[in-house]
Amino acid sequence: MALVKCQHTWLKGLDNGVKYVRVLSFDFSKAFDSVPHDILFGKVKKLPFNPYIINWMIDFLKDRKQRVTVDGITTEFLKINRGVPQGTVLGPILFSIMVNDIKPVNPINELCKFADDITIEAPGYDEDDTGAEEVENMKLWSDENRMVLNMNKTYEMIVRGRTSIPLPSCIPSIKRKTWLKILGITLEEIPENWDIHSKRCLKKRVVECTFYGCVNIMVLQQSS
Repeated sequence: MALVKCQHTWLKGLDNGVKYVRVLSFDFSKAFDSVPHDILFGKVKKLPFNPYIINWMIDFLKDRKQRVTVDGITTEFLKINRGVPQGTVLGPILFSIMVNDIKPVNPINELCKFADDITIEAPGYDEDDTGAEEVENMKLWSDENRMVLNMNKTYEMIVRGRTSIPLPSCIPSIKRKTWLKILGITLEEIPENWDIHSKRCLKKRVVECTFYGCVNIMVLQQSS
């Protein structure tokens, strides 16, 4: 649904006379491992849930410990106060609760998020949009919530129609790309284009077919 919402927002804007849509894809450094427990617990306690459910969610993370074994040497257990375990049912839910209060600064902008995949779409009128304000707002949220916004992996893409238009200025410190990978799908600056995604899927299938073809040949040779 998040992916459908993203594309729908872009196409709806272009159909309604928007010159372009500035898409900002944000990345947090070690997102799941960096969630501060004290801040997360505060947000969990504000949920309109049964107190037993809230306490159960908090107990899932509270007083967790870990240790490391290297070359047969094991460290002492160390209490951790950050991170939500990946590969668990509650992990993505807890992370979603953590980022649930992220909101666009401007009401005309759209927010699409699924777990740690967060994008904001800012429509552009007359070569002007509020994308820069959204970046500053995300930086502020990151500081207040003790999360690290990875600017090296935070990108922007200018979604436009097939008609050539002057592109807006880049936002300082944000790299511009002609495509973005959102929820595993490669989306291009011209929404109707699926060339890059199709080629990547085809390449992946060719590699898989080659691998399984070799395996089948080996099995046949061994059985003969």
